[in-house]
Amino acid sequence: MSGATADAGAVLVRPARPDDLPGLVAVHKQSHYFAQRLARQPGLGILLVAERAAAVVGSAFLRLAPAEEWQLREWLPKVPVLSHVEVAPDYRGNGVGTAIIQAAESEARARQRHRIVLGVRPGDRAAYSRYERLGYADWGRGRINALVVEYDDEGVRSVGTEPCLIMIKSLQAVSS
Repeated sequence: MSGATADAGAVLVRPARPDDLPGLVAVHKQSHYFAQRLARQPGLGILLVAERAAAVVGSAFLRLAPAEEWQLREWLPKVPVLSHVEVAPDYRGNGVGTAIIQAAESEARARQRHRIVLGVRPGDRAAYSRYERLGYADWGRGRINALVVEYDDEGVRSVGTEPCLIMIKSLQAVSS
């Protein structure tokens, strides 16, 4: 991808590199999560990093490999899943999250993907509304139990599930 920029004060969103790990951990903690995502890209997907003045201000993961949840694999095969969208507290509300999402959509389009999905916690109306404003809509098949993978401070992995509302967006090419 050719780095996407946002109007949020020179925010650059690009695929993460191994040297981004310290900045990601400083902002979001979760060292084992980010190390694992960096080590497994691009096969599993793309870890996106948002930076401003060379400092990490946000991130997200665009899963390009088959979804972990059977419902997504069955009903939306080959549709990339956007997850773990995070913006540092001091940068929320100024377009950083939107820039990250738009960069993920561009990455998906560049790989000839025509749709993208993401999950929202059922009670998070604010997030749901934000995604609606960006063109996402309920997928129409109800809630799923999304896989949640976490790592403790020693790197021990635990796996669970949480209810999730799935939202989908068409990525039809933008005509110029």
